Amino acid sequence: MGQEKIVVDKTKIVEISIIRQHKSKMKRLFKSAVLLAITVMCAATITVRAQEHEDLNSRYYRELQINSFNGKYGITFRGEIVVPYEYDAIVSQRDNFGFISKLGSKYGIIGVGSTYSPTSQTISSRQNWNFLVKKGIGKKEMDMYMIVSVVPCEYDGINCTDGKFWVNKDNLHGIYTISGATVLHCEYDEIETVDGRYWVRKGNQKGIYTMSGATVLRCDKYDEIKTVDGRYWVRKGNKTGIYTISGATVLHCEYDEIKTVDGRYWVRKGNKRGIYTISGATVLHCDEYDDIKTVDGRYWVRKGNKRGIYTISGATVLHCEYDEIKTVDGRYWVRKGNKTGVYTISGATVLNCDEYDEIKTVDGRYWVRKGNKTGVYTISGATVLRCEYDDIKTVNGRYWVRKGNKRGIYTMSGATILHCEFDKIELTSDGKYIAYKNDKKNLYSSSGSRLQTDFDVVYSTD
Repeated sequence: MGQEKIVVDKTKIVEISIIRQHKSKMKRLFKSAVLLAITVMCAATITVRAQEHEDLNSRYYRELQINSFNGKYGITFRGEIVVPYEYDAIVSQRDNFGFISKLGSKYGIIGVGSTYSPTSQTISSRQNWNFLVKKGIGKKEMDMYMIVSVVPCEYDGINCTDGKFWVNKDNLHGIYTISGATVLHCEYDEIETVDGRYWVRKGNQKGIYTMSGATVLRCDKYDEIKTVDGRYWVRKGNKTGIYTISGATVLHCEYDEIKTVDGRYWVRKGNKRGIYTISGATVLHCDEYDDIKTVDGRYWVRKGNKRGIYTISGATVLHCEYDEIKTVDGRYWVRKGNKTGVYTISGATVLNCDEYDEIKTVDGRYWVRKGNKTGVYTISGATVLRCEYDDIKTVNGRYWVRKGNKRGIYTMSGATILHCEFDKIELTSDGKYIAYKNDKKNLYSSSGSRLQTDFDVVYSTD
């Protein structure tokens, strides 16, 4: 193998020399072709080197031999004992990359590995041996330690499956690599391979580990694990949780119920409910709400006797503080105790719910009552007449108001025609107003301009 390597390197040198000798047009004509050839040769060299590594490894492993002495078996390498003659049987696995040993009625593992660290210290113990060999790589030779790892003969049975040693002892199971490294300790009642992972059971507890033995879900927590839509759904007692395929927490195992609704996780903990995204982000916390339902793409929630509304992303539309919420003409009409209010569909205030005892719609306006006082507001919540009048009525497209014993008139937009300061107001047949104040009567135009002061009335109507 070393000679073949030298031939490849010399070929490169010859080709490079030829390129340097031609400095004429030939150099330009063949430059691209030569560069391509060099690239291909470099790739071939890398391939050859990789193949050499593999071939050398296989060669050194094949040089391990199972021998016997005085009825006991051991392993030698180039005539040197690397595993003592103390076993009743040794069986090769995977072309000497690993061995199953037997002592009495028990079985163990003799695993073989290698490291290229020339500074490694030789280990002399019953469990592990290192022995040094020279490994040729191209023109170089490198010290390589072959490591023999011994797993004692303490198992009732060992099988080599998919390049791993599956062991059992006292009805418990474990897994080792072909070189003898622990993947799963022999402590599980059951191990099975599912989708490239090890699913284990210990008593009533279940867990999941990677093929290298890394923990995905520890086997001392969960009574049940199942795969749903590429996630692990777990159960511990009566509690349920969700984890990603890598073992990251989506929802902690603390919920009494989890169900998927429209791409969200709806959860229940006792009598409380919440909603989380598919990645586990909070939409509505599960420590607040007794009930959640979807209405027109919004979450309507209830906490005790209080109600609120949130968007599909969890943003507040109406805080959960109202005794009643209903939708009227694209607005939210709310009640808190004896108070009533109106809010837009986005939660903006039209009429605050801490002021009014009653709200009703009249001709596209909100007529409100606070105690014995009445007012009028536009559909957007702008003030037409403040809620300070004892009575308001509509006459000929005008608001006639009363505050105590005083009366006034306002336009439909709330502009003043006659201030609310008159004892009595009468409407004449030609649309003028006769207003009484302090035993005097004055005549006003329909727009509120004073026409005559302290006059005698010929005809008037209330």
